[in-house]
Amino acid sequence: MNETGTQPRTVVMLVVLVGVLVAATGLFVTLFVLERTAAGAAGERVAVAERELADARDRLAANRSTMDELAAERQGLESANDALRVCADPARSSIEAATTGTDEDLSSAIQRMLALCGR
Repeated sequence: MNETGTQPRTVVMLVVLVGVLVAATGLFVTLFVLERTAAGAAGERVAVAERELADARDRLAANRSTMDELAAERQGLESANDALRVCADPARSSIEAATTGTDEDLSSAIQRMLALCGR
């Protein structure tokens, strides 16, 4: 009786143990799948962030290039402006001499304008 009473108890304990192990396996599989999905989503977010960062770097490089071009153009315009300012006073004097001065004043003003304006 002892042997027959122990055997069903052992079988019941083994069935319970197998049930617990199957439930634990199911739980771990579920957790693994959930974490794998979360890791995939995180990987996608990282990829999107990297693409956005690369785009921002490209825009920054383009903006820097444009700034350099504009700075060079500004420098050229400032140089041209400085060269034209040198001619402004002699040209103004020539106009005034033409309207109010003598031929000698006009000739002198024109000579000064030609000398300073480079022609």
